[in-house]
Amino acid sequence: MPSVPDSPTPPAAGATFALFDDNLAGSGDLWLEAPCDKLVCAHADTLDATLASIEAARAAGRWVAIAAAYELGYLLEPRLTPLLPPAAGPLLQAWVFEHGRWRSPADTEARLARAVAALDEHQRLAGIAALRPAIGREAYLAAVAEIHRLIEAGDCYQVNFTWPLEGEAWGAPLALYQRLRAAQPVRHGACILDPGIALLSRSPELFVRREGERLHCRPMKGTAARSDDPQTLRDSEKNRAENLMIVDLIRNDLGRLAPPGGVRVDALFDIEGFSTVWQMSSAISASPVAAGLATVLRALFPCGSVTGAPRIRAMEVIRALENAPRGVYCGAIGWLAPDGDFCFNVPIRTLEIAAGGRARLGLGSGIVADSDPAAEWEECLLKGRFLTGLPPPFGLIETLRCTPGGDMPYPLLELHLARLAASAAHFGMPCAPERLRDALLAHARGLAGPHRVRLELSPAGEARITATPLAPLPPGPLRLGLARARLRADDPLLRHKTSARALYDATLRTADAAGCFDALFLNERGEVAEGARSTIFLDTGEGVLLTPPLKSGALDGVLRRSLLEKGEAREAVLRLGDLAGARRLHAGNALRGLVAVEFAPDRVCG
Repeated sequence: MPSVPDSPTPPAAGATFALFDDNLAGSGDLWLEAPCDKLVCAHADTLDATLASIEAARAAGRWVAIAAAYELGYLLEPRLTPLLPPAAGPLLQAWVFEHGRWRSPADTEARLARAVAALDEHQRLAGIAALRPAIGREAYLAAVAEIHRLIEAGDCYQVNFTWPLEGEAWGAPLALYQRLRAAQPVRHGACILDPGIALLSRSPELFVRREGERLHCRPMKGTAARSDDPQTLRDSEKNRAENLMIVDLIRNDLGRLAPPGGVRVDALFDIEGFSTVWQMSSAISASPVAAGLATVLRALFPCGSVTGAPRIRAMEVIRALENAPRGVYCGAIGWLAPDGDFCFNVPIRTLEIAAGGRARLGLGSGIVADSDPAAEWEECLLKGRFLTGLPPPFGLIETLRCTPGGDMPYPLLELHLARLAASAAHFGMPCAPERLRDALLAHARGLAGPHRVRLELSPAGEARITATPLAPLPPGPLRLGLARARLRADDPLLRHKTSARALYDATLRTADAAGCFDALFLNERGEVAEGARSTIFLDTGEGVLLTPPLKSGALDGVLRRSLLEKGEAREAVLRLGDLAGARRLHAGNALRGLVAVEFAPDRVCG
């Protein structure tokens, strides 16, 4: 396939680019570079024009990355077009690139590493949190019961029923993709980054690949936990029957494109191992096929393995029972080369990240007559474990003041533990507050005098407690410098006290060198956010302190929470002019309490 000389630099942050990689078999990775156009079909009346523009770009010698939503299938079958959801979003997106470059797996690893290393800490430490099913278990079981009723009535033989996990992504999508590649090696991975959207696909399933005049399909149907004996899956009559049903469906589809005798089954009931599951797959090919991409999509899309049989009736059932459009999940992600070759995966195990970090991971399974509804629910969760089991790339910390001698050596202990437990739940980290309380109290019994106690919770839920004597503050006025860096108020990590503190630590070092107690961070809008080690409080003489709201980028500090709950402080959006007009300015944290400071904006830190 055509390519161009190597580009020595990895993609810049925020640039549109596409990567299609195989880090399981190592067959080679395709990087698409130098974007020059984007094509979008959002309505039925623009589909033919969009497909024609894609073909024109290919014929002009360009490479095209393509993401097709599952709902595109409703346009490709006249009987189903009235069922197209009104808010389905883009049905077909295509990114046109000047160049395509095939690289070795080692080259891909090195380029990704360089690109991620160039990011700042909060972008490098990417992950996802607060993942929740968009459907309750009981509603899922009711939907499966309805599918069983339809199967018993002879309406269909198999229906692939899906639903999404929804959560919050943080950090750079490219950095998250790098982590997912390591967690889930697959043959048909894809990463498409574009302003406002990121598609991170760790799909093990091939939809269709064209090599010259031959088409290859490799549907997957049949799943078992990786901890199980793969022979059990291989011998499963239920899974073999499901798999064969889809093989027959795809054979028939390919038969519309190839001459009589041109379709063959190359492999049946193969077992493939992935990080968390075993999958049963089969291989079908067709040759010779002269049809172009548009004709192939009309014959094969959407893939039968994520739809059911018969396809049209299964899609009607899916539209009736699923609560929302699938989007790119279960559609197709792939590339089209200038010579007409192409390769598309079935976007299972695929994360879609929208603007603001809103993330969706679709999950599903094929329902047949003898499916166990509870087991199908667990199978869906198992398929998402490559993401839900991904630990955050940092720990959580709490810094407590310990004054031994009284009944409670930690004045704000319960607020510390509540914040830690909430953050641990958000990031999916094990946390046992009662055990941590006991450990902290035991640690305090060995101390004399005020101490700074640091509690660290690892991603695995392991706790580490250290203590150092608390030195008195220096005499004289304490100054608050101005941090050179700006915080992004929408950075979700700012809402949690994590060990990802490189920016704060570096700023504090320069603040100390400048003779400052702390340094004030502003956000991108010029609002006061927080100090590197403290919360900012303004005394305006009205009896209640003012402190920045969380939406400005402030951490919900323990002292801050205590003062808000007691009515001694309230939230207010603050700017530098408000600091100048305040009667008194305080920097506060659980370790030192409220400390009067003088703002010194000429002392720039960082």
